Amino acid sequence: MKKILLFILPFVLLSVAVGFGYNYYYGGKDYYTRVGTPDEIKTGKFDNGEKYTEYDYTQIAFNKQGEKDVQVLREIREKPLRINAYLKLKVNPKKGVLSWEEVPENTIPKKALEQLTD
Repeated sequence: MKKILLFILPFVLLSVAVGFGYNYYYGGKDYYTRVGTPDEIKTGKFDNGEKYTEYDYTQIAFNKQGEKDVQVLREIREKPLRINAYLKLKVNPKKGVLSWEEVPENTIPKKALEQLTD
C-alpha cells in the first residue's frame, strides 16, 4: 500500500501544481462592460507587409458584485467593436484582458447591469 501511495503522490502533487500555475497565468475574473468608441486608432504593417488596424479602448467594467474597474482592450481587426454591445471580459491581474466575448444583456449579472445602464 505504501509503495502505491509513493507512486501516486508525485502525480497528484504535479497535477495540483500545474492546475495552480495554469490558473495563475491564464485564469482570471469575469468583468462586464459596454463598448464605447475607440480612444485611439492606429494603422501599420506587419513584417510580411500586410496592413493592420489597431483599436484601443479604455473601458469601465464591473464584476458580478458591481465593483468597478478600468480595463484596456487592444484589438487588431478590420473594423471596430460594435458600439453599445455588451462584453464579458476575462481579466487576469498580471496580464490584463485575456479574452472577451459579446454577450446578450439578459446574461449579465444584475448588479453589473445596473452599473452599466446608469
